[in-house]
Amino acid sequence: MSLFGSFDIGKKALSAAQLGQSVVGHNVANVGTEGFSRQEVLQAAGTPNDGKVHGVDVLGVRRIHDRFTKAKVVDEQNVVSSWETRKDVLIEAEVIYSDMEGKRLRGDLDAFWNAWSSVANEPESVTMRKALLAKSESLVNGFKGFHERLGDFRERINERLNQEFEEVNQITRSIADLNTQVQQLESRGLAANDARDQREQLLQDLSSKITVQSFENPRGTLEIQVANGQYLVQGREYFALKPIMDSDDAVNIHVGLVDDIGAITDISGLLKGGKIKEYIEQRDGNINRYREEMNSLIKEVAFQVNRVHSQGTGLKSARYTETGPYLFGSDERTRPLPFLQTGSFEIKLVDQDNTIKDVINVQVVAGEDTIESIVEKINRAAEAYEVIDEEGNESIKEHTKFKATIAEDGRITFRSGLGNQFIYGEDDSGAMALLGFNSFFHIQEGASDIRLNAELVENEMRITTGSDLTPGDNQLALQISELQRKATMEDESISFDQFFNNQITDIGLKVQDASKGLRGHNQMLEQYEALRDSVSSVNLDEEMANMIKYQRAYESSAKFMSTIDQMTQTIINM
Repeated sequence: MSLFGSFDIGKKALSAAQLGQSVVGHNVANVGTEGFSRQEVLQAAGTPNDGKVHGVDVLGVRRIHDRFTKAKVVDEQNVVSSWETRKDVLIEAEVIYSDMEGKRLRGDLDAFWNAWSSVANEPESVTMRKALLAKSESLVNGFKGFHERLGDFRERINERLNQEFEEVNQITRSIADLNTQVQQLESRGLAANDARDQREQLLQDLSSKITVQSFENPRGTLEIQVANGQYLVQGREYFALKPIMDSDDAVNIHVGLVDDIGAITDISGLLKGGKIKEYIEQRDGNINRYREEMNSLIKEVAFQVNRVHSQGTGLKSARYTETGPYLFGSDERTRPLPFLQTGSFEIKLVDQDNTIKDVINVQVVAGEDTIESIVEKINRAAEAYEVIDEEGNESIKEHTKFKATIAEDGRITFRSGLGNQFIYGEDDSGAMALLGFNSFFHIQEGASDIRLNAELVENEMRITTGSDLTPGDNQLALQISELQRKATMEDESISFDQFFNNQITDIGLKVQDASKGLRGHNQMLEQYEALRDSVSSVNLDEEMANMIKYQRAYESSAKFMSTIDQMTQTIINM
């Protein structure tokens, strides 16, 4: 080989050492960059075709990574994010039950029952009755506030879902842009190591939010699909997630995927894991269940109190007429009355001296009697009298003792006649409570419409304490106060207090389960990350050794070039 050929060997050696030093510097600079894979220079001895030496050839710069461990990290990240989201949501729910709002509701319930006990001790006391109304109003507000907080929590989850959609769209847009960079660089024979690292880190971030399948096509672009095979990223294009409103619940949103022609498909049911899936599951599962259970508690407290309250009287409860609080639609009137039990109820007619003159007893059958049929039965039981009109040519039937009617708006009205008033008696069917007559609470849906009977607020002496108008009768007030610990919930197996406590216990157990699951999968994720990092992460000690190696190589190559130059000058000067 000529001296000039040696110059070429030296030049390539200098370039290789310089590139190696640049790669070392790049590695060191990115020691803290998330997702960065260390890189190294690939070089080989120059390939001779003439039997002579040709120095070194730089084949390129490659990143050091293990596809298997990176894939396991992506998969496990999806599982960890699911458990983490579940735990966070349940902890927030637990806070609602355990913070001041939950404690206040427990206190309101206790105060409500205690107020009934006080009224039972002094049934003629105006002060005790007014105190009961005040405690009852606090309980109603507590029920509404607690239920609203659970509803607000659902709305916050929907807000987080919208945020997750935006972040997913930002990630998929960035991956599509990186696909373009990778394709452009590698089509020109250049390394796209950093772009590939960024793309893989974004894939891991995406996996924390939604379960995906990914593969690299021959052109070097990363294709990403959701569970049903629909694309999130295809080559240089990305497809956005958009919220879809729930047709059955205007508050809730579902996951919509926009395809290449702009059509939106609901993919909520196809998701396998990640934050988005877990938010939807917790919102529609546990949080919705806790909200419904709280509504059931509210309705059951109201119904059980109303059931007892509707069977008796206060000190000034006798009346000539009462119109029920509820507007029953035409369909509701002809359907069997829900929750009605087979039995009977009484309406007592009293004179001006509060002496019982007559008792109207009505038999009803669960699953058969409707609102209209109950009204008809009341009128039949009240006896019909024949009345001749003024012209004397027509006889009609008129309920002169007692009459029940249904107005066009669906309200039911009771009226007594013959100068008598009426009060309510025993009712083992629950009919009067269901229709809203002589009730303490007015309620149909639950937390959204529960309120105190306005008549009681205006005149506390109408609050039921006994079964008749006898002063000092407190037996029904006692029955209501004893409801606190009576088994009325869940097929009469537990009390109101136990039901509320069971909710708190259930949330606590679910938080523990989520914490346990998160710990286990976090350990697995850490193990996979350790395996990945053992291959891909930057080791500063190794980089320092490489730095010295390339420095010595560069110095030696420069010395080699200087020596060849001196030899050349010797020849020239001969």
